[in-house]
Amino acid sequence: MEVTPLTYPEKEYLKYIIQKKEDGVAIDFGTVILKKGHILPFKTLHAHEISYLVSGKLKVYTKDGNEKIMSQGDLVYLNKDEIRKTETLEHSKIMFFLFKKI
Repeated sequence: MEVTPLTYPEKEYLKYIIQKKEDGVAIDFGTVILKKGHILPFKTLHAHEISYLVSGKLKVYTKDGNEKIMSQGDLVYLNKDEIRKTETLEHSKIMFFLFKKI
């Protein structure tokens, strides 16, 4: 068992808190702070992502035309191959989990 305080980034927008590799799987957990108006351009990740919006509001787009508004308390799952873009509608705090085979 490992207990780690939940903290948010102070200077950058992203902070990794837990990074583990076990049984052929890499698992990352971290936090993000995005200021209103910040846009994360279209990209893919190296891992499957589950994110929880702690506070704020986001608009998430996928390259195939899917578009969702996320509000406080919402979860999103994104496949590692989905090309996504995020627009920050309100100052937001996010917790994210990344999973990939190694």
